[in-house]
Amino acid sequence: MTISKQQTALFFRLSLSITVFGALFKFISLALIIIGAVGMMVFHSLQFLHKKERLALDYARQLLIVTFSCNYIISLLQLPFGNALTLVTKIALIVFIFIYCKNILSTFKEQLQANFLLQNIATENLSHILADLAIVYIVIASLFKILHWEFGILNANVLLAIGLFTALISIVSSSKKLES
Repeated sequence: MTISKQQTALFFRLSLSITVFGALFKFISLALIIIGAVGMMVFHSLQFLHKKERLALDYARQLLIVTFSCNYIISLLQLPFGNALTLVTKIALIVFIFIYCKNILSTFKEQLQANFLLQNIATENLSHILADLAIVYIVIASLFKILHWEFGILNANVLLAIGLFTALISIVSSSKKLES
């Protein structure tokens, strides 16, 4: 029995939703989080193996998902060496953010060099870049919230506010494009 790329993507999203649902609610949260975290590792690994061409961003995403899932399961079950895995997860998150932002900036730079009209870039691509950044902020805020991380004034609430504000700007900029 083989599983298609669409099915693995669907099951990965379902596992992610189960994990977030388990983290947000108190009832049966342990079982839901463990099922979701294991599902995320398995189905994202299948997606990763199905890819023919893997980029640095793919490796960084895989490392982040595996370390996050393992870290969360270990912290829930209160197993030893949780602090070391938390450090590895933080490093994986920083590497992922760095590579993801570099990818967004290089794509934007390529589009500028391809002689697109500045107005089209400002309306069309700005909303896509802002939407990508909003997703990054919201996912990072979820990680901060689930793992109870804080770096000075940088906490889950601040990141979530930034992400939602960025999403709002993205929606407004794309709606202005639709009106013209």
